[in-house]
Amino acid sequence: MKIIEFILLPFIFIYKGFISVLLIPYYFILGIIKVFNLIIGKNTTKEISTIPELKDGQKVKVVKGVRSAYEKTDNHSNTQDPAKLKEAKDKNALKKQAEFERLVKKARQEEEKRVKEQEKLRIEREKKENERKKKELELTKREEKLEEERLAKEEELRKKGEPVTFDEKLKAFYKKITFNKKETLELQAKKAVLDEQFKDKNNNTSRFEKPLIFNYVAKNPAGEIEKSSIEALSRVDVHSFLLAEGYEVYEITVAKTSGGFTMGGTHKIKRSRLIFYLSQLSAYLKSGIALAEAVKILYDQAKKPKEKKVWRAVYYDLSMGDVLSVAMEKRKDAFPKLLINMIKTAEMTGNLPETLDDMVDYYTESESTKRQMKTAMMYPAVVTVFAIIVVTFILMWVVPQFVDIYADLDSDLPAITKFVIRISDFLKNYLLYILIFIVILILIYIYLFKNIKIFRKTMQEFMMHLPVFGNIIIYNEVTIFTKTFANLINHNVFITDSMEVLSKITENEVYKKLIYDTAKNLTKGDSISKAFKDHWAFPNIAYQMLLTGEKTGRLGPMMERVSDYYQEQHRTIINQMKTLIEPVLIVTLAILVGGILLAVIIPMYSMYEAF
Repeated sequence: MKIIEFILLPFIFIYKGFISVLLIPYYFILGIIKVFNLIIGKNTTKEISTIPELKDGQKVKVVKGVRSAYEKTDNHSNTQDPAKLKEAKDKNALKKQAEFERLVKKARQEEEKRVKEQEKLRIEREKKENERKKKELELTKREEKLEEERLAKEEELRKKGEPVTFDEKLKAFYKKITFNKKETLELQAKKAVLDEQFKDKNNNTSRFEKPLIFNYVAKNPAGEIEKSSIEALSRVDVHSFLLAEGYEVYEITVAKTSGGFTMGGTHKIKRSRLIFYLSQLSAYLKSGIALAEAVKILYDQAKKPKEKKVWRAVYYDLSMGDVLSVAMEKRKDAFPKLLINMIKTAEMTGNLPETLDDMVDYYTESESTKRQMKTAMMYPAVVTVFAIIVVTFILMWVVPQFVDIYADLDSDLPAITKFVIRISDFLKNYLLYILIFIVILILIYIYLFKNIKIFRKTMQEFMMHLPVFGNIIIYNEVTIFTKTFANLINHNVFITDSMEVLSKITENEVYKKLIYDTAKNLTKGDSISKAFKDHWAFPNIAYQMLLTGEKTGRLGPMMERVSDYYQEQHRTIINQMKTLIEPVLIVTLAILVGGILLAVIIPMYSMYEAF
């Protein structure tokens, strides 16, 4: 006996004992009814005649010769003519005999009919019983197979030196005790009905114009019941796809909320995970694995359920004949627009693995830049929050202690001390309102920044004109713009298409306006560099390099140099800011705390001198 079974054994005994106690009243009442039936039955057995029910295999004996039940002598005397009386009696007897024979014939027919019905019911019961035994045998074999697979897996782990974890043992035991044969039989019945529906090729072949979400219940190749959803044009497509993947399908239904919903489209894959998936996909394609099989491997590697749904949907679209860019585009925000356009171009040129490698390098550098920005802003933010907490604590809990002392001594206080005391009283009385006001202000700012274009553009221009932070934002935007532009041009994407992609990858309204003006100038036949000339948000060095690349026909390499240069400038200015901001924040915190303490201590020296 395993440890977990030994632990659960007392609970099983308690459960069975509880059920037995509940059944005692039932058996007591059942016994009383039995005794009552025995007592009553002795008095009624002679009066009631019953026809015994036929057992299985027993035949009915039909009596052919029937004696008349009306052949009785009449002992009563009759004053009429004996001959006439005898003739009337014979006629009456014959009439009764005929009626009796007719009733016997009818009873015999009804009896034969009842026997046939019982025989039919017996055959049906035997058939159902055989089917039930067959299904139970199949379930038993399946349980044994799953148990053998589990034991084989444990043995394999032991051979590899990896111990079987307690969590795995607990899951196996829980699966064993919660196995529901009735639910399994219901699923098998649904599977039989579903298979019958799809046997006819002309049945259920209606396809929708737009994809819908279908919910399905199936057993995956690992032997686990899976309840999920998939996007398709018909139930037949879902059924065929799942069968091809080795699933045992039980049920397929159209989701109620399928209108306007795209499976996997609500989850955006994180940039770090996207880099991993793209590098893996490139490696699989270079090793000769087909694209659909490579995406299926990515689906198996994904651990998060939402990411698995995304790759599952992409794999399904690929198996239905779509190309990779179309399958990714159907997932809405799951994949970046730049990646989709680059893959679309690579599919036309046939260099998909190389494009995936380039995108891995691009996103890796972009992530590095973002991490630098976050690191640079993290320290000032933490120090600022810490300073606010310390100053608030001193003003609300330390300063009031000294205020009571000053009130008892009734001494004249300096102006700075009175100012600190007023701030302390204000915080004690209105701190909750201040916090609520700050939260509301932040929420209003976020709402306006996300939904009001003019407000967002104004705030972005304001931040870009700040002394140090402005250059950080400008260098970062120029780096992203030039690096993306270089990638698009080097992969033979048209200039107009490149401008459309560039307008989607940036959230800065200033650069969106620049790109829009560039696309507008291209439609007029003007040069690319015209919109960037003398613009405050585009440095002059970048403009000159753009102009040179446009004139020499080497726009892609020139944009790569610009991106490398400003990426280095961005990294340098961040490091300088980190170096300068640390002492500035420390000095500011020291001045605030020191000023408050001095404002509290100075009156105490005045009081000591007075004494």
